Amino acid sequence: MTSRPFILLTLICTLSFISCNKSIPTGFWENYETNFLVNNISDQGPYGGHRAVYWKSQKPLTFDTKNILDFATKNGWTLVDSSGFSNEQTNKWIYDNEKIFPLTNIGFSDTLLNDERLKDFPRWFGGQVKLYKFKTGWVTIEPGTDNSIEENGFILLNQDKSEMAVYHLWGE
Repeated sequence: MTSRPFILLTLICTLSFISCNKSIPTGFWENYETNFLVNNISDQGPYGGHRAVYWKSQKPLTFDTKNILDFATKNGWTLVDSSGFSNEQTNKWIYDNEKIFPLTNIGFSDTLLNDERLKDFPRWFGGQVKLYKFKTGWVTIEPGTDNSIEENGFILLNQDKSEMAVYHLWGE
């Protein structure tokens, strides 16, 4: 009789551990190019969360686009779109006198809103950048509505590919 509760407890603990690893949005990015990882901001709560991760190298061409996109795809992110932004555009990404990445619960927008959520996404570099947008398997919900967004994961890469950031917002 004693072995049955022990087996059940072991099974529950194992399932909890496995499901916890899957339930940490964007957690897999912590394992990408760890020797260049500079900052990892993660806040998760019962109704959602956000993550902003930053890598930097002293050498140009450190972050290979194909390698980055393959890593994202392997971990369940689906590339939706990409676009480029000029230095003039990224210089406008300011909120409360801080450089930010313009992501809120209504999505990414190059036109800034007055939204406290912007403080969750610091922008560590500017200049000419390339932005990749992904479906992550998680949704972002606009508070107080039923509006949801599936494209809520972003990779920002500087022009010489020596700096990279990942931004993700999910839940409400």
